[in-house]
Order: sequence, then C-alpha cells, then structure tokens
Amino acid sequence: MSVSLYRKYRPQNFADVYGQKSAIDIITNSITKNRVGHAYLFSGSRGCGKTSVARIFAKALNCLERKNFEPCGHCSNCTAVTSGESLDVIEIDGASNNGVDNIRDLKENVTLAPFTSKYKIYIVDEVHMLSQGAFNALLKTLEEPPEHVIFILATTEPHKVPVTIRSRCQHIPFHTISPQDIYKRLEEVCGLENFIFEPEALWEIARQADGALRDALSLLEQVTAAGDITLANVEASFGTGSRPAFERWLKSLRTSPADSYEILKSMFESGASGVRVFEEIFALVRDLWLVSKWQKLAENLGGSEPEKKFLLEEASQWKSEKLHYLLNIVNKILVNARTGLRNDILLGMFFMMLEPAPNVEAVPVQIQNPQRFANSPVQPVAPAASVPAAPLNEMKANNIEFDENLKEKILSTAHEKNFLIYCGLFNARPYEREKNLILDMQSPYCYEVLRQDRNSAKLSEIFSEYSNVIIKFASREYKCISFNKPESETHHENSEMSGTAVSQTQISESEPVKRNGISAFDKFKRELSALGTKPDIILIKHGESESSSENLESENADTEGEN
Repeated sequence: MSVSLYRKYRPQNFADVYGQKSAIDIITNSITKNRVGHAYLFSGSRGCGKTSVARIFAKALNCLERKNFEPCGHCSNCTAVTSGESLDVIEIDGASNNGVDNIRDLKENVTLAPFTSKYKIYIVDEVHMLSQGAFNALLKTLEEPPEHVIFILATTEPHKVPVTIRSRCQHIPFHTISPQDIYKRLEEVCGLENFIFEPEALWEIARQADGALRDALSLLEQVTAAGDITLANVEASFGTGSRPAFERWLKSLRTSPADSYEILKSMFESGASGVRVFEEIFALVRDLWLVSKWQKLAENLGGSEPEKKFLLEEASQWKSEKLHYLLNIVNKILVNARTGLRNDILLGMFFMMLEPAPNVEAVPVQIQNPQRFANSPVQPVAPAASVPAAPLNEMKANNIEFDENLKEKILSTAHEKNFLIYCGLFNARPYEREKNLILDMQSPYCYEVLRQDRNSAKLSEIFSEYSNVIIKFASREYKCISFNKPESETHHENSEMSGTAVSQTQISESEPVKRNGISAFDKFKRELSALGTKPDIILIKHGESESSSENLESENADTEGEN
C-alpha cells in the first residue's frame, strides 16, 4: 500500500513549512536564544501545519546534533520522532482521551524523567475536546510542570479552551495558507513525483483547498487517480466547476444570459453543491468589482496570470454598481442555499432576481378592515373602487422634495424610543407641512399597524416637537393623538376617496381603551364593589349619564345582598 502524499511530504524541518512565517520566527528565535517556554498553544484552521510544527519543535529541542535551530534529522532522537516511536515525545488525541482519568494518568507520568532526551514533550491534539473536569485536572500541572516537561497544545477552536488554560500558555496562532504558497508546494511535489500537470489545474486545486495544504495534497492525489493533472480532470473530479468555467459563465451572463443559465445548470447536474457554486460566483464577482473600482488591485488578488488578464479585460465591460447589485443577489441566494433548498430552485431564484423589475402601472389597492381591529374606537373608511396610483401627489403638487436627512433623523429617534415604531416607519416618506409631521406610508399594512391607538399615541409622544403627527396612505390621513393630551383633542381620519365625514371618538385620560369589551374603569368598579367591609362608595365617571349611575347603585345593592 502506497503512502498518502500528505504523509509522504509532511515537513520535517522548519524550512519546509509553508505560509507560517510569523509562527516559525517565534519558535526558532526561542530555540536560538534558549528561551523556550513550558507550555504552548498552537491554534489555526485544519491542515495548516500545527501538529507538523509541534513535531519539528520536539525534534529540534531533543536533537543530539542540532545546528542553530534546525534538527539534524539523522540522530536517534530525530528518527524516533519521525517514525513515531520516541518514548519522550508523547502525542495524545484530545478527542478520544478527554476524560479526567486520562489526565490523571498523564500527571502520574509527568514526574518521570525522560529516557534518552533532554525534554519530555507532550503534544495534545484537538485539546478543546477535553472535558471541563479534564481541564481542571490539567490546570496545576500545566502551570508548574517539572523542568524537563514541555506541553504543546493544538486546537482548531481556541475560543473553546478555558481562559485559565490559555493564560498559562504562549499562544501562537497559525494562519490559513495562501493559494500562492499552496501552488508552489504542489508544483514541487509534482516535480518530485514526475507528474504531468497544467498550471491552471494546480491553481484550481489550490483554491479548492481553502487554505489547507493537507487538503490540497489529498485533492492532488485524487486527481492523479483520473490521469494527468489537467483542468478537465480537476473539474471532473471535484464536480464544482473551475475558475475558468465561472469566468466563462460571467462573460456569457453579460453577452448571452441564456447560455449562462445552461452553464450553471450543467454544473449542478454534474454534482456541484449550491453553496459551493455560489461561493465561487461571489468570489469571482467580488474580485471583478474590486478591480472595476481600483485597477491596481488586480496584482494583489492572487491567482494566475490568465486570471489577472481576465479581470482587467472584463472589468472595463461592467459598471461597479451593476457588480455590487449582483453581489447582493448572490449573498441572498447563499442564505437560501445553506438551508438545503434544491439546486433547481436556487437556480430559478437566482435568475428571477437578476431580471430587472418591469416598469408597470401601479395596481389599485383594496384596503380591508382586519378582524383584530374590529373593536378599534376609530372605524376605517370603506374602501373605494380604486386607490390613486401615485401616493406622492401632494408632494409633487406642492414641490415638496423627499428629505433623506429628515427620514434618518426620524428613524434614529424611533429606534431609541420604540423598536416597533421604528420598523413601521422604515419605508415611510416623511415631510413637513407647516408645523405638522406627515408620514407618507408606502405599505397599507404599516399604515394599519401604526394607526392603532397605542402606536399612534406613542408616535405623538415621540415626535412631540410637532403640532400634529399625521399618518398618510394614498389619500387617507390619520391624526395621532396622545392619551396624555387634553380631552378636547380627538382622533380623526379623512379620506378623499370616500367623500364622507368620519365620526370622531373622544378618549379621556381617565378612561383607557377597552380591552375585550371591558374598560379599566368598569373593572375598577367591580373590584371595589366586591370588598367585604367597605364604606359607601360613589363613583361617577366624567360625562356618564344618570342611568349609568343608577346601574352602579344597583350593582352595589346586588353585591351587598350576596355578602
């Protein structure tokens, strides 16, 4: 059985490590200056070299013939670490040895002196998988280990490692490896293995690896099983399309949308996932958008020379606003793709959103009275046969321009005071009429919500600097009155559509709006009447008729009889 490429070409010294210059500099300087710590935490994404560097670090510390900071690779200690047979370099899988008992065994062995080396080094991989009890058991040993013991902890999720553990380690972050560095390493491996390859194929493998050199070598080995390393074999092996394929798609989207549909459809039929396809589209359109705005960025985005040439040529054919619009669409489709929607549905949604909105006349709107507003003190006007198509006629007739600054001010104030009001005003077009604030609503639903008593009263309180706050939809207007305002002020709603007056309803400060048909005043009367020992109580509501007072006296008499 042959050895996998990522195992065969695992780096054996610091010079072979790609894309981790800052981490390597810290480690090699600590070796050179003899300032090695007792505990290290290596963190980074998968396949970026954490465990490999930990092994090289262990070899360098225990090497018998080390020169400067590089291990010799030939002494007994170096060969033992390379083959995994060293008794003084112990690798522990934190995912499967994550219990308290495992850490207790480790603590018992820590006190033993190393067999043939200067240091006993423990490499704990995936340390974030340890249980809370295991972390607690490791804490004291990690803080003050014997002089001959060094801990190297490796994790892909450092935020899951307790801060008490992190604070006792030197935390060295590892970065994802750039496609350029991955391409260089793949090119070296192909030369050593005598593989026939196309540069574009290696670039595509480097991009598909997503910053992990180990993944890149695994993908390279997968492609070699299909034959030579060509772009066609790469596309056939991955089934997700290549960068040149997406470049052809983007060019056809500009010149022949029907062909672009067929290209994406063929990608999905070959087994590509929706998430991967739209991620690649987003990356390509993003690069093109950046180059369309700042041409010099083409050299800094990475990629091969043909890719840079495509970006420079195609950027001149697109407007940055159009590319920005396309990015927003892809971003929305990605959200749906991650929910597991079928690929054909995603494809249809994508091209539907690409189609520009047609210039059609506004459709007449029928406003119905929702059931939940049945008990509202202000009854809505019966809908007319049609609603004028342009709700901004008053603004146009009076040469009133829409003021973005006024809208930002209103939204900011509403966001601080009441989030429901803020949401309702989000699509309003506010303007001022004398000392009144007019909120021209673009949505009938928002209009109906905001004109409820509680919300309209809140609107009047929030914008109290205006004489009146008026909610408007098409020709209908609704004046917001606060519950705290004088009794003489009333709610009113007028409509040019109906041509009839709307009845007015008084709302007194002492009489809150009825809930489920029973007002707070009636409830208060019943509670007082139910008292076992009580003085004579006479409650007279302002404006209540004599018959109502007589009803109250009869209710009191009935209650006394029951008691």
